[in-house]
Amino acid sequence: MKNNYWLWLIALLVVNSGWYFVSQQSATQEINRPGADFSDSRDAELSSIFGNDVDYEIEHCFNSVNGSVQNVSLNIKQDSKTLYTWEGTTEDGCIIYSSTASEGEITVNTLIEEGVETTTSITTWPMKSGFVIGALLFSIGTVTVAFGESVVRFLINKRKISTPETVVKTKQPTTSDNQIWQEPIRPN
Repeated sequence: MKNNYWLWLIALLVVNSGWYFVSQQSATQEINRPGADFSDSRDAELSSIFGNDVDYEIEHCFNSVNGSVQNVSLNIKQDSKTLYTWEGTTEDGCIIYSSTASEGEITVNTLIEEGVETTTSITTWPMKSGFVIGALLFSIGTVTVAFGESVVRFLINKRKISTPETVVKTKQPTTSDNQIWQEPIRPN
């Protein structure tokens, strides 16, 4: 295999590896966090660039400010469908829940007692479902550029061979060793 083909194969690998890392990037939405205004009901968006299904991850932590054990609960709904429900206490630590849902707006309802701080966030991967489509498009694009480059080189070489080169002779002015002045060179 020619070295040129190996380089394009490496370029194909680099392009698709880059697309893989881009498609795996996450987007995090903060629902509630300590130090911000608490809201018992917040809206969030599950969206995807490709497809209708979205992978998401919910992470929630409840901490008691005064050290007592208190009851807490979290409920996430999309339209009238319940996606996730959790009830527990402030001693349960941080909980992470992962699932898949359809695109759209969700409502996060949080019930806590006085003296409880909560950290709740939702993470989505909007381009994850488009990895295969993107890899296919980037592969086709890279192969097109690779063979397009070979075709352009072939056409340039063919054109160079078919046009005869003309040789331009220039007249060299004569100079003598004993003169300071010489005649300027003029194009023919």
